[in-house]
Amino acid sequence: MNKYYYPKGLFTLNHKKVQNVRHYSSSSDIKIVPIFTLEKLTKDHITLHKDKLKSKAGIYSLINTIDGKQYIGSAKDLYLRLNEHIKGKKSNVRLQRAIEKHGIDNFQYCVYEYFTFDNFVINDYTLVDLETSYIGKFDLKELYNFKSIANSSIGYKHTEEAILKMIERFKDKNNHPMFGKTHTKQALKAISKPGELNPMFGKTHSEKTKSIISDRMSKYPLGVGIYDLHDNLINKFKNNSELAKHLGISRVTVGKYLNGKLVYQEKFIFKPIS
Repeated sequence: MNKYYYPKGLFTLNHKKVQNVRHYSSSSDIKIVPIFTLEKLTKDHITLHKDKLKSKAGIYSLINTIDGKQYIGSAKDLYLRLNEHIKGKKSNVRLQRAIEKHGIDNFQYCVYEYFTFDNFVINDYTLVDLETSYIGKFDLKELYNFKSIANSSIGYKHTEEAILKMIERFKDKNNHPMFGKTHTKQALKAISKPGELNPMFGKTHSEKTKSIISDRMSKYPLGVGIYDLHDNLINKFKNNSELAKHLGISRVTVGKYLNGKLVYQEKFIFKPIS
């Protein structure tokens, strides 16, 4: 029989004493065992046990039943987090590759610990610290986790490479999570980061990065060209600005002839390169 215990006590957070209740399977001298396991990760089976996961925070694991390798994570809502992993959203890359290779049928979802604060909003950092303590109980070679220290998304800054990938993805506006939505005034105030609070304060993108961002944000990824009236390409440019500079006219003028398919000086047509 698995040995479980349920300690209760005062937990100090941000200099405030709050009552916490932790329900978990083991201490450092007891083998870690799940207190709840979903052996089948089908939609119907997950829904059947929704009450054990929905709106419950804690430490979970997705375990590969073929080789025993696992991914350990923390979540404010174990049910939502499980579904994110199954759908491949906000999920660990190594875990997703393993699921693709072995199939979701060869994985189990386990809860190592439920964690709640009485009359207190769950704190991100607390869960992350707890997740780190669980990760540390295993050899990293046995895990899909990349590091022995869990990360919180708070304060996270995307790399320039990641930013460029997002720009490429969001060129299709339907892919953007805010498409068709607007922020409230409260949200806009919270998002705004003036001066030193802005992560780019005092920094500039390299010329190479600026060029790449400009190219990827362009309406015409292959560039634009000057054609004669017989549709022969005369000259090719990376964007409207280069074409405008070449002819000594404004970018607005180029856009007018390009979008309106008008004839420039009665002998040229501006068109996207296809």
